[in-house]
Amino acid sequence: MRSKECVLAGLLALGLGGACGGNSSGGPSGDGGPRNDSGGPSLPLADLPPKLAQAMCAAFQNCYGPLFDLFLNGVDCVAVTEQRIRNSAFPLFQGEIDQGRIVYDGTKAQACLDELLARTCATMLDRDSDACLAALDGTVALGGACTLDEDCKGQAICKSSSGTCPGQCVPLLVAGQPCDQDSDCQSGLQCSSETKLCVVPATDGQPCEYTAPPCGPGLLCLGKDDTKKTPGTCRTIAAALSVPAGAACDATNSTLCQPGSSCIADGFDLASVSISWLCVPTGSYPPGGSCKPGFPEACASGYYCQTGSGLAVLTGTCAVSPAAGQPCAGSINTQCQPGVVCVYGTCQNLAANGVSCTGDAMCYSEKCGTSGGCEAKLPCK
Repeated sequence: MRSKECVLAGLLALGLGGACGGNSSGGPSGDGGPRNDSGGPSLPLADLPPKLAQAMCAAFQNCYGPLFDLFLNGVDCVAVTEQRIRNSAFPLFQGEIDQGRIVYDGTKAQACLDELLARTCATMLDRDSDACLAALDGTVALGGACTLDEDCKGQAICKSSSGTCPGQCVPLLVAGQPCDQDSDCQSGLQCSSETKLCVVPATDGQPCEYTAPPCGPGLLCLGKDDTKKTPGTCRTIAAALSVPAGAACDATNSTLCQPGSSCIADGFDLASVSISWLCVPTGSYPPGGSCKPGFPEACASGYYCQTGSGLAVLTGTCAVSPAAGQPCAGSINTQCQPGVVCVYGTCQNLAANGVSCTGDAMCYSEKCGTSGGCEAKLPCK
């Protein structure tokens, strides 16, 4: 399930998404038309995906700053986000418009895009703004039968307890209710990946995940132990990326280097059985040159530090990151070429709907269906 604004915004999830108000001529419109009494140029529905992708990537850049580029690792945010939109429920919108369950006003789409473009960390969890509901809105009232979240009028989603259609339009979920993704929840709430409940996100200095809530937008959960399943602590990006080049860092405790530097495993102390870490400029190691593993990789772009085993895991050679079809490489990070994802140990190209898949992470839609092909995530089918 996905709230209307989140689809309109291209939220992935990025995860990380409406429904559109009628045009002034009185009838629903799928093509937007050249112009109407609203006074502004009309944006055809088919032209929304790239513009939505641009707006949402800009909003995430506004919130996460240098961390955004760090975790993209060379991936083109706009291109991938556009494909995620096109492989979501978006292709079904025109049919719902034709049947009167969704109304789209292309003359009001730009106001929605402008609102999304201006978002910051403080507004990242806002749902279904007035500007976006004026552009795209459903006509089905609460309790009515629905197929898509976008069918539902206002701040509502389509929920099916059985997973089959039709679902039922219900209000956005409150804290403590079961959810599938952030956009199921009311403004200000997130869907915990651990409990699958809507929760108030943790703030700076509070515990995060493993029985604690996730951090809110713009914060990092530092020090979480995935082996022991103990929580970390939410910290601002500035606090997390604070160590200058030449100073000690610690990738295991997420004491990371300033932008432009990598935290490398610099040595091993047998007495204390501990690794010493050091910040060095990213790209310090040339292709084919000797290297030490780190986060982010200190090898040149498109390369990773290929290491040995035992104590030799702390030294290696800068090798080309694996392409699609090759085994995922691993040092401190799982490595594939930019735009390629590691699925069950193999690097795979992101796949469009209908393409065979081996796991959700391989699909633009983030859903590998039971038939073995990528498919759109829908509340019911």
